[in-house]
Amino acid sequence: MKRRLLIIIAVIFVTINNSTQAAKIISQQPVEKVWSTAKATNWYASQTWLTGCNFQPSTAINQIEMWQNESFDAATIEKELGWAEELGFNTMRVFLSSVVWKAEPVLFKKNIDKFLTICTRHNIRPMFVFFDDCWNEESSIGKQPDPKLGIHNSGWVRDPSVSLRNDTIKLFPILEKYVKDIIGTFKNDKRVLMWDLYNEPGNSNHGISSLPLLRNTFKWAREINPTQPLTCGLWYFKCNELNVFQVENSDILTYHNYSGVKEHQTEINYLKIFNRPMICTEYMARKHDSKFTNIMPLLKSNNIGAINWGFVSGKTNTIYAWDEPTPSGIEPKLWFHDIYRRDHTPFDQNEVNTIKNLNGKELGIKLISNSDFKGTLEGKEVSLYTLKNNSGMVAQITNFGGRVVALWTPDRNGKFADIVTGYKTFNDYQKSNEVFFGALIGRYGNRIANGKFTLNGINYQLPTNNGKNTLHGGPKGFHNVVWNARPFKNRSGEDALELTYLSPDGEEGFPGNVSDTVVYTLTNQNELKIEYLATADKSTVLNLTHHSFFNLNGFSQGTAKTINTHILQIVGSTFTPTDNGLIPTGQILAVKGTPMDFTNPTVIGERVNENYQALLFGKGYDHNWILDKKQGETTEAAVIYEPSNGRLMRVITDQPALQFYGGNFFEGKDTGKYGEIYAFRTSFALETQHYPDSPNQPNFPSTVLNPGEFYKHVCIYKFEVKL
Repeated sequence: MKRRLLIIIAVIFVTINNSTQAAKIISQQPVEKVWSTAKATNWYASQTWLTGCNFQPSTAINQIEMWQNESFDAATIEKELGWAEELGFNTMRVFLSSVVWKAEPVLFKKNIDKFLTICTRHNIRPMFVFFDDCWNEESSIGKQPDPKLGIHNSGWVRDPSVSLRNDTIKLFPILEKYVKDIIGTFKNDKRVLMWDLYNEPGNSNHGISSLPLLRNTFKWAREINPTQPLTCGLWYFKCNELNVFQVENSDILTYHNYSGVKEHQTEINYLKIFNRPMICTEYMARKHDSKFTNIMPLLKSNNIGAINWGFVSGKTNTIYAWDEPTPSGIEPKLWFHDIYRRDHTPFDQNEVNTIKNLNGKELGIKLISNSDFKGTLEGKEVSLYTLKNNSGMVAQITNFGGRVVALWTPDRNGKFADIVTGYKTFNDYQKSNEVFFGALIGRYGNRIANGKFTLNGINYQLPTNNGKNTLHGGPKGFHNVVWNARPFKNRSGEDALELTYLSPDGEEGFPGNVSDTVVYTLTNQNELKIEYLATADKSTVLNLTHHSFFNLNGFSQGTAKTINTHILQIVGSTFTPTDNGLIPTGQILAVKGTPMDFTNPTVIGERVNENYQALLFGKGYDHNWILDKKQGETTEAAVIYEPSNGRLMRVITDQPALQFYGGNFFEGKDTGKYGEIYAFRTSFALETQHYPDSPNQPNFPSTVLNPGEFYKHVCIYKFEVKL
């Protein structure tokens, strides 16, 4: 693709710059009537970033049904352009119809005016398309055919009809009047963004035969001399004469591309040769990896307008792929085009959030102020860092304990909420009763019996902070230190935060100097990814984890609802039972037939109060599940879902076990960021880890880290929406 495109565009460039050859190709229209580069650049710079879609109301199967007076549906247009405004779209690419103009020119122009009035109410300025070489050969005014089930654009029509094209002596004067009438009527209308004169000339095997109409359409439009720019989008690089003419005569360079990021960026790089502002007037075919989540950010980063194909799924059937008819009419699992169903439910809420975020629409996220986390601890500066992704998710993390302070995710309606426990200031964390909220845990996550272990014949005594046991590394574990922090963008352009800490030999009784690095990344796949790396200069034990407490109802409305309505699945068929101090007995028991069985999705509160010994010891769920996986394999460990709002979180890890804690020890003594009370079972934790008390359990996998070895651990919290 890259080499072929380079050769083709190089040929176009050379051809355009060869005045003798260009004169033969481009028509007799004087080049000076094309906007200068300076004028085009200034016009483009005066616009906000142009984003929108190719718009056809869901009740119209084609251009004729949209515009003819008997089927012009102002109510649907009003409703659907309102949805477009919600997304932050500011333009629409809209196909006109010479058939409608010929039959009812006055009514047609009145409907265009009505359409423009509706657009203005929704802060949208459309570009209009005159001719089109795609789909059905013939068309006529009147009732249009019904859609064919599962057939992409089954009723879309070429304009002009194929049967009219041979007699250009008769046809062209009619089309000239059409173009000049429409452009002449709206040539100074500020509601119109621009004119796209011909969609995909040469398509449907028309090839070079489309050049005369294209040439004349530009001539007719230039004679009217509208205040808006003219264009015709590049799409087909095998017909050099068409491409040369399109480039040479367009004020603003437009093009179509339905490929993925690499191929699309390659085309952008070569089109920049022509030194014109650019708008991509067709993209977004999910099957071909052309998506909002990857292509829209690409276009924005290149300062290229972004106009995708399809908006509301309707008569055009463009949720089905070009080459994959589905005669049953069943909705495909992966839509090809379109964003919404007719009831306003999206195909993918994540895409909607991406569009809104890139268009600068308010997502209802309330950021915690950096100034509330300014301070020092033991001579080290405490700060707050904010990570964002393309779909609007936000994570705020402080280097005090590496804590996730806030994490904003959407529900099925696109409403964002902060789903982690936490406090709004550094001082609040220092005074809190609950010391592990959102923190990195080390050196040893979970419990070590009696605060003791023996390694290489040496006995080690740790401070105890959970009855007679050591919990989460002791009172001055990693949750209470200030980490060195470095925010950065990774190779994918995603926000990341690197935290480092050197834990000295003997800290909290553990042997060896341990060098720790943790990287938080908020990915554009809606993941909070946590990667751990550590080395030691002396044999030690290490079991790092992360201790965010979650509630998929969210806390940002100032309430803390129960997590007992969440539905949980754990990919673990065994667990490690404990004594009444929550220290493993050394046994490994099957969960089948017990309230510990989450191998199938189960409501958390369904069995939490059963008279079962493990639940009595833990006052509910506070146990270690052994994951059904191979050693070191990165797999899904758990899925948790809240039915009332659709938020779903997956936990993915390379660790052998998972601790599920259901907030059984919360006593309502802590008040969170938004005034919520953290009461009994209003939060849960899913901690990826090694087994608790492994240093004292010879049949458990080893947590020993020797000099020259690397401790590695990945935990991914992936957020989705279930409709």
